[in-house]
Amino acid sequence: MLVDEILKTEDFKALEREIHDFPKSLMLIGKDEIYLKEFAKLTALLIMDEGINFESENAKKVLAGTHPDLKSYPIKEKLLVSDSEEIGDESFVKPIFASRKVFIINNIDNSMESAQNKLLKVLEEPSRNVYLILTCTNTSLVLPTIKSRCNKVELKKLSDELVEHILGKVENKELILACCDGQIGKAQSLNKMKNFDTLCQDCLSVFTKMKNSKQVLEYSKKLLSYKSEIQLILDIFTLIVEDLIKIKGGKSELVKLRPFMDDLNAVLGDYTLRALCEIAGLIDKVNKEKQFNVNMTLGMENLLLNILEVKYICR
Repeated sequence: MLVDEILKTEDFKALEREIHDFPKSLMLIGKDEIYLKEFAKLTALLIMDEGINFESENAKKVLAGTHPDLKSYPIKEKLLVSDSEEIGDESFVKPIFASRKVFIINNIDNSMESAQNKLLKVLEEPSRNVYLILTCTNTSLVLPTIKSRCNKVELKKLSDELVEHILGKVENKELILACCDGQIGKAQSLNKMKNFDTLCQDCLSVFTKMKNSKQVLEYSKKLLSYKSEIQLILDIFTLIVEDLIKIKGGKSELVKLRPFMDDLNAVLGDYTLRALCEIAGLIDKVNKEKQFNVNMTLGMENLLLNILEVKYICR
C-alpha cells in the first residue's frame, strides 16, 4: 500500500520526469526511515526500468529483494569501511540482469566518518551505468564532501489523511496522527506501543494536575519510567503547549490533540500566552541538551520545576 502512495507523491513524479537525465548520486532526505527506505527501493526500480512497470522482471525481483543488480547497505547497523570498500569493488562489476546497477545506502548519517570518506571515490568517479541512492534523516552528520557530490531531494512529509489511510483501523488513531508528524514509520511504532495512551495521559497530567513543587519528583519519576521514550514525551509536551496557544488564539479547529480538548480547555486559564511561549522555549532547550547526552533525570526534574515556575510567575 505504501508503494502505491509513494508513486502518487509529487516528489516521486518529479524524479520520473528526470529519468533520462538522472543524477548518478542521489541523497533522499526526510525524517521517516521506513518511508525513505521504500522510496529508495522504488527509485532504484525507476532507474533500472527507466520508468515504473510492475509487470517487468526487474520490478518483480526488486520488490522481492532478489535483484542481483540492486545492492543495499549497510550490511549491519551502520555503514563500515568494509561496506564502502565492497561498494567500490562491486561498482566495477557489470550489471547482470538490468542495464543499470544501483547501490542503496540507507542512513548514511548513521555511518562512521571513515566509511563515508571511503565512499567518496565511488561518488566522485562512478562507473558507467552505476547509480547510488543515499538516505538521510540528519544531514548535519554527513560529511560536506559527501553532500556536495549528491543531488539532494528533501521528501515532503505525508499528510495525516495519507498516514491514516496506510495505517487502516487502529486504536488511539487521533493521538497517533497527532504525534507521528507525518511519519508512517513512527505511526506504526506508536500503534504497536502498548502503553502509548497512558504515556500521553501522563504527559497531559503535567499541565493539568501538577500543582506544586512537591509533585515534581513524582511526575518526573513517572515519565522517566518510559526510559526510551524521552523524545516522544518532549514531542507531546510541545504539542500540548502548541494546542493551548491555538485555543487561546481562537484557532481551536487546528488543535492536534483533539481527544484532550476538554482537559486543555479546563486549564486554559492557568496559562498566559507569555507563559506558554516561555515553556515552549524550555522544552526546546531540553531537546537540544538531549543531543549532547545530558543527564535526563536531572533534565526532566528541572524542566517540570521550570514549567511550574513560569506558570505562576507569568500569571
